Amino acid sequence: MPTRQDWLLNFVAGTGPDAGWVDKLQIMKGMFLFQNEGKPPAEVNYRFQPYDYGPFTTEVYRDLDILVGAGVVQPSLDGKSFRVTPAGAASLGRVLYEREQAQRLQELRSEVTQLSFRALLKRVYEAHPEFATKSRARDVLQ
Repeated sequence: MPTRQDWLLNFVAGTGPDAGWVDKLQIMKGMFLFQNEGKPPAEVNYRFQPYDYGPFTTEVYRDLDILVGAGVVQPSLDGKSFRVTPAGAASLGRVLYEREQAQRLQELRSEVTQLSFRALLKRVYEAHPEFATKSRARDVLQ
């Protein structure tokens, strides 16, 4: 059975060799949307709270640290972005048997990495306004 970290690893990895880097905001909002829209796997159970730029939990960062420590995810030099390592790519199969959820995860990754910062926050705030209550960027909705 896959773990929450397996799902996070698959989000970071994306699909194909050209998926590239994904930044912390995209990871946070992507995992939030995955968990809060549709039918997420039971093990994806982050405790998100409203924060400066919408939904946030330190649990995502802790899981990223676990993946970095395991050598399956590599941080950028500034620590703001991540990508899968060759070792990580070799271990991606654990969530593939849950095809519908794995496909949804990749669709969300593609969506959030194509949006600008403001457009991503607008997407999240419009769908989940209860997570915009403490935002420093509420003006994105105007």
